[in-house]
Amino acid sequence: MLQNFDNNAQPDQAASRMALVRLEMDKAGVDGFIVPREDEFMGEYVPACGERLKWLTGFGGSAGVAIILKNQAALFLDGRYTLEAENYIDTESLTIIPIMQVSIHSWLTENLNKGSNVAYDPKLHSISQIKKLSAGLDKQEITLTPLEENPIDMLWSERPAPPDGSIHPHTDIFAGQSSSDKRKDISAKLVAEQADALLITQPENSAWLLNIRGEDVPRTPFALSFCILKEDKSVAWFIDPDRLSSDLEAHLEDNVEIIRPEDMKTYLENMTGKVLVDPSHTPQYFKNILQDKVVEGKDPCNLKKACKNPVEIEGAKAAHIRDGAALCKFLHWLDITAPAGNVSEVDAVSYLEQCRQETGKLKDLSFDTISGSGPNGAIVHYRVNNESNRTLQAGELYLVDSGGQYLDGTTDVTRTVFINGASPPDMAIEAFTRVLKGHIALATARFPENTDGVALDALARAPLWAGGMDFDHGTGHGVGSYLSVHEGPQRISKGGTQPLMPGMIVSNEPGFYQKGEFGIRIENLQFVTPAEKINSGHRPMMGFEVLTLAPIDKRLINADMLVTQELEWLNNYHKQVLDTLSPLLEADTLSWLQQSCAPL
Repeated sequence: MLQNFDNNAQPDQAASRMALVRLEMDKAGVDGFIVPREDEFMGEYVPACGERLKWLTGFGGSAGVAIILKNQAALFLDGRYTLEAENYIDTESLTIIPIMQVSIHSWLTENLNKGSNVAYDPKLHSISQIKKLSAGLDKQEITLTPLEENPIDMLWSERPAPPDGSIHPHTDIFAGQSSSDKRKDISAKLVAEQADALLITQPENSAWLLNIRGEDVPRTPFALSFCILKEDKSVAWFIDPDRLSSDLEAHLEDNVEIIRPEDMKTYLENMTGKVLVDPSHTPQYFKNILQDKVVEGKDPCNLKKACKNPVEIEGAKAAHIRDGAALCKFLHWLDITAPAGNVSEVDAVSYLEQCRQETGKLKDLSFDTISGSGPNGAIVHYRVNNESNRTLQAGELYLVDSGGQYLDGTTDVTRTVFINGASPPDMAIEAFTRVLKGHIALATARFPENTDGVALDALARAPLWAGGMDFDHGTGHGVGSYLSVHEGPQRISKGGTQPLMPGMIVSNEPGFYQKGEFGIRIENLQFVTPAEKINSGHRPMMGFEVLTLAPIDKRLINADMLVTQELEWLNNYHKQVLDTLSPLLEADTLSWLQQSCAPL
């Protein structure tokens, strides 16, 4: 999930640091400089050494872009941060701009004269981003200028060292396919792209291809590195050789060449033939080096990685069983403890992580837990901190969105529960029931091959639409296998154009958020099943099989709003939860689960 806004940064230094950047801009002869939040790996989590935007502006959120001009500066943020940032950012030096309303291109054209030039670090912007921005600025005769050295890197005297977490084998027991077989499959696709090699810039794809995992960033177990797969199935992996243990060296199969990252530029310059690069995920820097050797196309690792093999599916099932038992222990504790008013949002986060730790299998959380009570639950990507932390109150709704990383799978589950007290508001019951109806509609969907996420998204929204409700986030995202909790290319949303394929794991998470009062989301993970004939149907249909196992709070359901098939689904699901998790639970939690899963 998305990282928390960091209130511990030092916004009072923003003005002086921007002044230093402007001096470097003058030396370079440029009129502006773009500072994204992304690092060169363009992932969801950025290591401390890559937090350039935070160093410059004090903004420590998960998404943002700053633009420094000679006489003004702007910080572009989305709706999650625009209001909150005003409390922590030096707004005299930086103007906060809502990026959903004002594009970077339009702001630059409005604030720069024709003939101006704007600098950027080509390592921090994808080929697609630069192509799109250049197309708009060229019309205004504004030039984008790549810099060989980032001014912030020159000025950041106490910059943290790059991460050097341990890297370990991800054995075939969990991966389900050897690295050599994966390389054989992917290299065969290079022929169709008329390419001689594939440049892999997403660390999760290198981790998947080489069957390795790492600890360079929190919540996502990969090593920050690039690699190149050649048509002959050999790999050049750009990683510090000192980071490789003897076990890892023994695990790496033949034809994996280890090259220091600082030697990558020379290696690329000396390559011959065509190199396939994914413009959406590859920094412009690499295209500048490879030039006419570049063939633009999608990284074939993404789709292959997304379609989990049978071993990965079985691993996901096992991970969700132990995770479900841990979640039930937490929900039972919450149900008997929270009504007294002695449990805060932070307390709940700590105890839930403790429950997962007690499985003995947890490697890490899969994202920072969202723990929102009452009005905080209405903030879609809320992250509790010392200032926002509040005590759970009887009669309120509580939303908890959490997950774990296990060697055999990655989990992500949301439950909205009622804290016992006065009856929940009628509006909350109606909204919860409509969310549940949407969740069931997607869980039970049958669909033909080549159906994309756009087609399925409306199924989860229709019951909400019927009541004049909706939610402003996607319905489902892809999930990795002991990798990223947010994994493409599949997603169920208004922009999810990738057809769903057997083995893909996706979330099913419709919701509703009443500002200032409560938030509701019901999230299970599920995987796509192979196409098969249904009764006397004319076309084979795919569907979903649920992975997540945890009760859905019946106190928030208006059973009269459910049709027979929806009641059957809910009761069958609860029976599956009870039957599967019972052997793992202690007597008091089992008794609680029996009541929670009793037929409605």
